[in-house]
Amino acid sequence: MPFRHLSEALPLAASQRHLASLSSCGTPIARTRRQSVSSIMGDVSTMPRVAVDGASIEQSIAKLRQLDLPHRVSDKPQNVEQQVIMHAIDMLLLHQRFLVLVAKALMMYGSPLHHLENNLIRTARLLDLEVTASAIPGLVLLSFEDSLTHTSETKIIRCTNGWDMHRLDQTNQLLRRVVYCKVEVDQAIAELEDIITAPPIYAWYWQVLNWGVLSWSLCLVCFGGSWRDSGLSLAFGLIGGVLSLAAGKFSGYTNIFEVSVSILAGLLSAAVAKWGCFGAISLSATVVLLPGLVMTTGVIELSSRHMVAGTVRIFYALLLAFIIAYGLLIGVEIFNKLAGNPLLDGVLLDLTQCQSLSKWSWFGTFPIGIINIAVLVNIHWRHWLSVTVVAGISYGIFWLFKFHLGLDDLAPVVASFVLGLVANTWAKITGQTAYMILLPGEMFLVPGSVGVRGFSSLLSKDGAQGLSLALQMITTCLSIMIGLLASSFVVYPRGKLNSALLTV
Repeated sequence: MPFRHLSEALPLAASQRHLASLSSCGTPIARTRRQSVSSIMGDVSTMPRVAVDGASIEQSIAKLRQLDLPHRVSDKPQNVEQQVIMHAIDMLLLHQRFLVLVAKALMMYGSPLHHLENNLIRTARLLDLEVTASAIPGLVLLSFEDSLTHTSETKIIRCTNGWDMHRLDQTNQLLRRVVYCKVEVDQAIAELEDIITAPPIYAWYWQVLNWGVLSWSLCLVCFGGSWRDSGLSLAFGLIGGVLSLAAGKFSGYTNIFEVSVSILAGLLSAAVAKWGCFGAISLSATVVLLPGLVMTTGVIELSSRHMVAGTVRIFYALLLAFIIAYGLLIGVEIFNKLAGNPLLDGVLLDLTQCQSLSKWSWFGTFPIGIINIAVLVNIHWRHWLSVTVVAGISYGIFWLFKFHLGLDDLAPVVASFVLGLVANTWAKITGQTAYMILLPGEMFLVPGSVGVRGFSSLLSKDGAQGLSLALQMITTCLSIMIGLLASSFVVYPRGKLNSALLTV
């Protein structure tokens, strides 16, 4: 007797108070009882199953099938209620496994946490599961509840955060197919496991090269560097890319990766400071590490009443900005000691001394920078055009308001509103994931370098400028948050009711 949803099978399964009737001697063989807490560490394939007196459901059913009883549970049960119970348990385990895999994938590939919980609860409701979900950076808690037996089971999913928009888009598209019943759950599990185990779409040498080219392009567009500054930034960015590759190979080096890259960038930038602008070169060499996106995401999560995740992200962004500023200062101090003559003193990251190119030249290097960011967050090349167009519209609005109208405080608000509006509308028309489309444009607006410059000023005993830059970082994050949330409300005033909400 096949059942598509658990709601059809569980009433009959609940009517069976125990499985003692399966035994000829009247002694209960097994009683269904779930564990209170189960833990998932690393691979989801090691997930503990629902327990029956210490054994898994699969093991208990296998034992029951091997017993030579008058009413033995065979591969084709003679009793309809027995078949209903076994089918309900199989579907329960299958749906739970799918939801755990979805939670793991969304966390690993960069889904916004202020929507991740709602996505999981909505998906669980469509799978006939009673679930309470809670997420913080690096950790997802899923509590599966059973109102019929008044039991619960908690699964702890621990995984690292990352930015892989290609796999996030694949996961989101698979979720939509499951929601609209275009694919069965067992097939969806197989596809999701293939997504998780698939190799990166860009090889390691493209990632290393991308570090250098991204430093080159952003040195011209964001930090006001000259052609000479951008060439030096490209070389130092390639060194940072090699170190990032080493951090991925050696786990012990990962903990000191950011500070080592910052110290090396400060040392090398100080060595060539007489031929270029130190601030533009050093910030461009460490541009991938800048915490602007993390800070903006934390502000958005705080505004969405996600207090724990927002606080963790903001504190981490501030700490990362301090680490980068401190590393650059240490690098300069090392060079001054080696050279025997302090070539740099005072405020180190002053960009007003840089000989910047004409602002009209930015429109030539801007598309290159957007494509570099797309490669950095693993956006497939098929989406490069849409990503560049959406980010170009947003940056054009920002350029107009900031440099022509002189509205510095209003520029990030309007630019982020247009960015979210165009990205969400594009996603609504094409069916693509909106978060993937708007992320590169958002990374161009975030004020990561402002926080580093602020901490650098504080470390250089310039407290007034340091506090001013820190305040500018917070206000810019708030401006971007207002624009993105407002655009999401305009496009989806009631939210996405029937599919995963991966917008802002």
